[in-house]
Amino acid sequence: MMVRKILQGLGILLALGAVAVAFILVPPHLQIRDISPELPTKSELANLKGHADGPVKIGYMITSTQKSDVGEIGHTTFAVEWENGNMLLIDLGMDKQVAIEFGELFETVAGAEPAVSHGTVAEFLGDDLRRVKGVAFTHLHSDHVQGIEPLCASGAKDISALHTNDQMTKHNLHTEDQIDMLKNSECIDQKEITDMGELTKQFPGIGIYPLGGHTPGSTLFAIPVGDELWLLSGDISNAKNDLIENQGKGLIYSYLLVPEDEARLEEIRLWLSDLDQGKDFKVIVSHDVNALIESGMNEWQQSEQAE
Repeated sequence: MMVRKILQGLGILLALGAVAVAFILVPPHLQIRDISPELPTKSELANLKGHADGPVKIGYMITSTQKSDVGEIGHTTFAVEWENGNMLLIDLGMDKQVAIEFGELFETVAGAEPAVSHGTVAEFLGDDLRRVKGVAFTHLHSDHVQGIEPLCASGAKDISALHTNDQMTKHNLHTEDQIDMLKNSECIDQKEITDMGELTKQFPGIGIYPLGGHTPGSTLFAIPVGDELWLLSGDISNAKNDLIENQGKGLIYSYLLVPEDEARLEEIRLWLSDLDQGKDFKVIVSHDVNALIESGMNEWQQSEQAE
């Protein structure tokens, strides 16, 4: 009798737990499945390369890394530069404390080594911080956004934060804190991109396209430099091989940890994989350190004037 009561009690607790999980996760799953903006065509993307005043340089900064049996995860910032010296930063990583704390989950669930911080974006930039005129984000998860705090604390000011309408207005349990962080920041001015002409005035030649799939505001950045078009895809996949081979992230990740639309992600993976096969198109996956290094993109270096 006692065993039966214990089992009944456990059954009730499990049922209540399932209801609680559903209460938390069902709304964001329904939300993300309702976001599927039209993807740009290959010719539309290729036309970006023809802009006379487009970017002249793109480079990466790896702000932190973490090794595991499945490879090395990196948290990366991309610096886009123009002839006049203006700079746009895409994704900002984390400061040392947050990077180490963020990595503790992967230590627990994946047996990863402790995360290693290589410096904040502000520390990488040094005196070049004054050239930063804008920041933007492939999506608003904390490991892509929290670096705004050390950036502002280092003296950055009057910086435009560029967002698509989806990224500005649609949020879930994993992005709400970050949009509040950005709105409350004293060094940036939030800008919703409603007119590509206005974007072109300040940051000519680049393309910014809403994606959905991973978060409500997941965004693709297309950066033409010379004959190459760099496509910054964020976390549509966590590894370049998974994108090319059309491999999802698994049920636990996509349904429990991060509410994703796997059907939409597959559509985007196939689209990006096809683009990646084209001449001069290079798809970059945010967290895949080895693939990033092998892509041919240069590691960012301070300007001679700043040294």
